Amino acid sequence: MTKDEIAIVISIASLCVAAIALGWNIYRDVVLKPRLRVSVMRAVIASEAIRPSNKFIISAVNFGPGKIRISIIRFRQSSIFKKLFRKWQHGVLIHDYRNPLSGQLPSTLDVGEKIDLIFPWDSDCLCGNNPSHIGIADSFGRTHWAPKKEVQNVIKQWKQEFGNEKV
Repeated sequence: MTKDEIAIVISIASLCVAAIALGWNIYRDVVLKPRLRVSVMRAVIASEAIRPSNKFIISAVNFGPGKIRISIIRFRQSSIFKKLFRKWQHGVLIHDYRNPLSGQLPSTLDVGEKIDLIFPWDSDCLCGNNPSHIGIADSFGRTHWAPKKEVQNVIKQWKQEFGNEKV
């Protein structure tokens, strides 16, 4: 190989390294956003000072990478028919700021941090609206939805307890 050929090979190799570095930077800054795992449940809260009571809890854990700011709880009612005609019904759940045991929104979560949002378990609970999806919106404009199976289980529990009270 001559000096010119070696220079061309080195230039091509450096071009490939630069392209890979540029691709990684674009992926890291544009595509790779923090992931939030959301779960919903009915749970009993009790202590020595508090009588045992049922609560509706929405939990979120930041799986990273990086911090994430969560702002509002969203829910959606949809079915196959509604999806075909794009007739979804959306709503937001305003957080109960008076509950000292509950986390507060908006909130910034570091990687590995968790927030528990606690609501009363009664006939006026979110489950009475029969949502098919429950999630939390973040500062990137994305909504992280709880697994559909968990939402269905909570609604089933609510209907067993309060189904006859709701008109």
